[in-house]
Amino acid sequence: MHLPRSMAMGMTAAMLLAGLSGCGTLQEITSSSKPLLGGTTADEPSPSASASPTVKVTASKATRASGPLDTGTATHTVKQGDFTVQLTYWTSDNAKLYTASSVKTINVAAHIEDTDSKHRMYLSTFLVTQDDGTLRAQVVKDSGKFEVTPPYPYNTVVTVPAATDGATALTLTVQLDLLVETAPKSNSYYRSTALDTLTLPLIKDGATG
Repeated sequence: MHLPRSMAMGMTAAMLLAGLSGCGTLQEITSSSKPLLGGTTADEPSPSASASPTVKVTASKATRASGPLDTGTATHTVKQGDFTVQLTYWTSDNAKLYTASSVKTINVAAHIEDTDSKHRMYLSTFLVTQDDGTLRAQVVKDSGKFEVTPPYPYNTVVTVPAATDGATALTLTVQLDLLVETAPKSNSYYRSTALDTLTLPLIKDGATG
């Protein structure tokens, strides 16, 4: 049956409206699209930071350094041109227990080596000073004309007084002023000064020997 053109157009429009009402609006259709696979659909908790390990710092106990008189004796040699001065230090103290406040008693023996006995030699001054890093002071001074021509030695005892409180070491400087004959039986002399040091570690703040 042939319908009039106006009636056919009306029926087509009615069918189109019915189809749209069953499927929803265009906005509803486009907004109903599902998200892409693998996308984030909800807020995920961020990983918690791991706690840093606690480092314990243990203070090491102070240890006294070893000293030259720990064994009771020490020998030093000082080269003086054509001859050598040998110095021997010894003590009956326990040097491992020396503190700043303790009094130290040290024996010193000096003799000449590497020379003949034809040239007369004398010791005119024996001087000892102590230095604890804060105070420097004279300990002993012995002046005279002491024969040290080989094989004669020079011997003495040095009493070292207390050092400054808190000192961790005490350095002794030993000075020997020598008169050396220029030629055998010439009775003419030149002066030669020998220097040596002896450093004594001291116990402080719970240090152990």
